[in-house]
Amino acid sequence: MRKLYSVFILLNILLLHSCDDGDIITVELDFEETFEVCDGGNALVFYKTKNDPSESLSLKLNNVDYDDIFNVDEDGIFEQTYTISSTNPFNYRTYSNASLPSDLFCNVIPNSEVVITKDIESTSGTAFLSTILTEDDNDGIPAALEDRNNNGDLEDDDTDGDGLPDFIDADDDGDNILTKNEDPDPNGDGDLSDALDTDGDGIPDYLDTDDDGDGIDTRDEENDSQDQNPANDFTVSELADYLNKDVANLGGPEATAYREHTITQTYDVSLIISDIDLELISLDVFDFGSLDDSSTTDSRKVTPSFP
Repeated sequence: MRKLYSVFILLNILLLHSCDDGDIITVELDFEETFEVCDGGNALVFYKTKNDPSESLSLKLNNVDYDDIFNVDEDGIFEQTYTISSTNPFNYRTYSNASLPSDLFCNVIPNSEVVITKDIESTSGTAFLSTILTEDDNDGIPAALEDRNNNGDLEDDDTDGDGLPDFIDADDDGDNILTKNEDPDPNGDGDLSDALDTDGDGIPDYLDTDDDGDGIDTRDEENDSQDQNPANDFTVSELADYLNKDVANLGGPEATAYREHTITQTYDVSLIISDIDLELISLDVFDFGSLDDSSTTDSRKVTPSFP
């Protein structure tokens, strides 16, 4: 998993305001740490809501769309600072409704049952939007344990030399048996010392090109079907040929291709609001949170070139 970090401080903010009579009013922006987003035509609306009492915070950014915020660079990062203004306003609203509908901001036609009791708008300040892409192979091995060169750089660990670093390679040894199916961590405790080693040669199956030690590479033991999956080839028993050293003399044609890999992608979208002025409420920095949306999860497929 690519280790890319953005650190933001200020999780809880209490705002103190003075009234004309000298009393002190304590205002707590007690919202969840996540936010949602919807398409507002030629703009995106970032928002969060809460009940009891019913309140909302929202930021409208014009001339911004989904493609923009997920368009990361080669390092997997997108960062952009926007100016809060009359066209990019930040709003704090309160409502008389006991609870708010889920389509409060994403409904083209405003919900007539929603009654706004206070709408305070800030047209000054900045919004820092950051997206960090993390990729992983979901092979059952934490990315940190796939730094086999022990140098803190996951990109230079490519056990099978197929062009995919191990942390995004679903088949680390290139034997066409997925790593997660070779029991790299049988009890799921993060300790790989008990990884399956079928032939007892000291090399765990997920890193062993010949799992049963019969002299025929695992990926070449496709006697029944040539589909880049030795796991479904059973010649003489219920044990797959690639795990059965007794079928060494029945090795099929040599493999000519790797199987397709699926790499999961997770986008961490965060928003920091700074220097806003909501009448009596002023904030130097406010951590708006992280985006909670299905669009933050995706995948890509790749088939490595065969040597």
